[in-house]
Amino acid sequence: MNTGCQAEVLPDLSPAHALLSAAHQHPDRLSLIDAESERTFTLAQSAGCVRRLAWYFTTLGLSAGDRIVVCAPNSVWHFLIHAAASWIHAVSVPISPLLPEAVRRRLYDEVAPALIIGEEHFTPHTSNLLACLSFEDLNMLARETSSECPADFLPLPCHNETAALVFTSGTSGKMRAAQLSHANLWWASQCFRDGFEYCPGSAVCGVVAPLSHIGGFNGTSMDIFTHGGTVVVFSSFQPLSVVRGIEKWRISIMFVVPAMCHMLLNAAHENNVDLSSWTHPLVGGDAMGESLYSKMREAGLSPIHVWGMTELGGAGTFLSPEAWQHHPGAIGYPFPYIELRLVDPQGNPIDEAGHSGSIEVRGPGVAACYWGDQPRHPDEWFSTSDIGVLDSDMCLHILGRASRVINTGGELVSPIRVEEALRTLESVADCCVLGLKNEIWGQIVAAALIPTSDQRPSLRELRQELNEALAPWQHPRSIVWVDVLPQTTTGKVDISKVSRLFE
Repeated sequence: MNTGCQAEVLPDLSPAHALLSAAHQHPDRLSLIDAESERTFTLAQSAGCVRRLAWYFTTLGLSAGDRIVVCAPNSVWHFLIHAAASWIHAVSVPISPLLPEAVRRRLYDEVAPALIIGEEHFTPHTSNLLACLSFEDLNMLARETSSECPADFLPLPCHNETAALVFTSGTSGKMRAAQLSHANLWWASQCFRDGFEYCPGSAVCGVVAPLSHIGGFNGTSMDIFTHGGTVVVFSSFQPLSVVRGIEKWRISIMFVVPAMCHMLLNAAHENNVDLSSWTHPLVGGDAMGESLYSKMREAGLSPIHVWGMTELGGAGTFLSPEAWQHHPGAIGYPFPYIELRLVDPQGNPIDEAGHSGSIEVRGPGVAACYWGDQPRHPDEWFSTSDIGVLDSDMCLHILGRASRVINTGGELVSPIRVEEALRTLESVADCCVLGLKNEIWGQIVAAALIPTSDQRPSLRELRQELNEALAPWQHPRSIVWVDVLPQTTTGKVDISKVSRLFE
């Protein structure tokens, strides 16, 4: 008779273990493709490389909890390094090489890495640092250690250990490192599988979003890589090269931000490129307006709108192409395994449709804390700092970041709503709306606009065109025409730089 408490048996969520299992079953299946060099890895080659890298990390002295920074353009090595890190319970820390050096140094100091991997070397002031390596170094070392790696060197089981520190974009403040566990990443992947209805073992995933960003690092890409699918990695975003890559490699699923999507569609149309394999175009990072939705449908694509955050492993809400027709402009319904609610300024839940509130989420995929903070209780709600409203079908519409909602003369204006209206005008190719300080109104609505041609209507003419789409207080009171909108390293519009255009 069992008189004691039975120990909890946790499933092994190790990416390395999943990759080894897939390699045993399908050793010759394509695993990784470098789109530029066309170098390929089979599953057997990926698994072997990961094993040798993990062993090399141990010979350097790395152990559980040590941080491995990867600061380099998108590469197949990001995937191999992450799986190898999980093997020994080390922690992946992807950092964009496009960040200013001073910012990179601050992030290095914050996470105190034991190993830095990238294309440029400089040594941060940390006693933890054991080595700085390039991808070329890894390529050589992975081959050299093949004979030294013992046969009984197996990946550690992964559960709630920290898997990665992924920095937020910092568009609304300081960049912070979300501390994502293996369980967080696994549950986010389950959300994507169930929501997008794809099979990771047979999918071909294109990666153009920065792998320093949650849209590239986790999303569906890491799930597909570790479970036997094919991942095609683009080192940079060149629209024509990407659409030709979609056609050549028959890419079926890929995440893009709206600005990228517009450029891809234009490149495909102008060069008669076949995009029919792209059955799961995931669009997120910014609002997908009606114009982009229509443009994608005309191209034979069925866009899936995605909203998420780094802290959620990327999985917040999604909206199918069919549902989008009934809820244009919405960001959708929560993914499976994600709870979502709206609360008023006092923290009381909002149950009625049509009332705006702060968006809060919880679930097993939500990070417990930021690096250096105390973890939250699993049942505690996480505030996204976004403002949303539910329609009559309880479908979520986002009004914007709490910091971006414009208060003009006591009226609250959603920048996203104004942007959607502006994008319907023939003269406007793209735009960014924000609030500018004003002595009389508190804030005024301002818009940076990209023209579709040499014709640039005046502010008065634009306001006349918007009369039927916007309320008077929603109309822009200041505009500036630009050739391009400044972007962050993650491909989002850089609001702080846009605001300086009006100075």
